[in-house]
Amino acid sequence: RFGIHPYQKNTNKEVFCESEIIDERVVSDSGGHQERRFVISTDIMLADRRWPIEITLTNRDSMRFRFLLGRTAMEQSIIINPRESYLNSKPPLK
Repeated sequence: RFGIHPYQKNTNKEVFCESEIIDERVVSDSGGHQERRFVISTDIMLADRRWPIEITLTNRDSMRFRFLLGRTAMEQSIIINPRESYLNSKPPLK
């Protein structure tokens, strides 16, 4: 069981989730710091596509983005166009 804060810059709203732990891994951040994290499997849905991915759990409240979608999760499902934004839709207003 773990809690998430679904809205950027807002720690007041918390949603609790449950998932089986499928692994524990040592992950290095961009600064080279290592951390042991729990790994869960879940589905992600983007536009009209849905596929299973693995997520490592860590506290990202102090970081700019609460969730990063890694290369492995995107490798067979997504093509990135760095010149475009919000090709599916704009995020909902709070």
